[in-house]
Amino acid sequence: MIKEIIQLLPEKQRKRGVWVAFSVLLRAILDFAGVAALIPILLVVVKQGGGRGMMLALCGAVLLFVLLKNALVVFLARVQSRYQLEIYREFSKQVFANYYHRGLLFLKGKSSVQLGHEVNYVCYMFSSCVLAPVFRMAGEAVLVLLMVTALVVWEPLAGFLLCASFLPLAGLYVGLVRRRLRRYGMEELEARRKQSRTVVEAYRGYAELEIARAFHTSLASFDQGMEFIVHNRLRMEVYQLFPSFLSEVAIVTGLALLIGTGGGDLGLVSGVFAVAAFRLIPAVRAVLNSWVTLQNASHTITVVKEGITIMGNEPQENLPSEPPFEFRHTLELCGLEFAFPDGHTLFSGLDLV
Repeated sequence: MIKEIIQLLPEKQRKRGVWVAFSVLLRAILDFAGVAALIPILLVVVKQGGGRGMMLALCGAVLLFVLLKNALVVFLARVQSRYQLEIYREFSKQVFANYYHRGLLFLKGKSSVQLGHEVNYVCYMFSSCVLAPVFRMAGEAVLVLLMVTALVVWEPLAGFLLCASFLPLAGLYVGLVRRRLRRYGMEELEARRKQSRTVVEAYRGYAELEIARAFHTSLASFDQGMEFIVHNRLRMEVYQLFPSFLSEVAIVTGLALLIGTGGGDLGLVSGVFAVAAFRLIPAVRAVLNSWVTLQNASHTITVVKEGITIMGNEPQENLPSEPPFEFRHTLELCGLEFAFPDGHTLFSGLDLV
């Protein structure tokens, strides 16, 4: 999927994407530094290595660092957002122009509601529900890797127990819901298209519906589509709540394993484990939720790929050759006359050859 996304990007945006990827890496390092800055405070408090004045001074220094770090994180997040919105602007404009230049037959063969949905909503969804989750997953995955590596280097047992508690649950979640999420995403997209088509056709065909007294059929179709959308969204909500539950279960399981098998200064190790878990819970949750969003919106990759493809250079199918049409006879219309029912004559005695 990542390869498909990269192939869709123009050459200019690919080069810019390298810098955006670097900003994602830098942002993950800054988040890791923010968590690491809490460890000295924990060590001072647990070991009682200094007075209250020293502790307060250390807290002030850490607070200043956190403020500066978050200011830089906001700047990097803005860089990523600008990049995503530029992709949306470029793709939406390109799809709009390509659809127009494909001609009247293409436009008549497709629903205008569907085309407008793809130009506006699908392109924006590609930016916000495909690109953004990819960046978020990459950043949070790097952060998790840094934290686990640091924990393994400092206390191997705690690091391995953390991996043993997180990885199986995350793998189980991904393996169970992957196909379902893709199917739910496609079903919701199609349901929203049908819902928009029902509304537009009802408004356009107001006169026909009133004459035939058939508005109840449109209303029934609307209710049916709305019921399907609500049911599909409720199913999605269940899967979106799983990451929160699984991450908390993993932390409790890891602490239980640490207490049951650990030795030495268990209080300090548990404290560091808790500080790591404080940031790991939202990180793992963000990775899983972003993965859910990406799977749910993966159909937009296909739609955007088809939309930005220029059709004019494609070879046309060889049509069977036919002899040219030749008109060898003459048609004559004589004495044409047209009059309105009230007797007013518009023209008369018109001859056409």
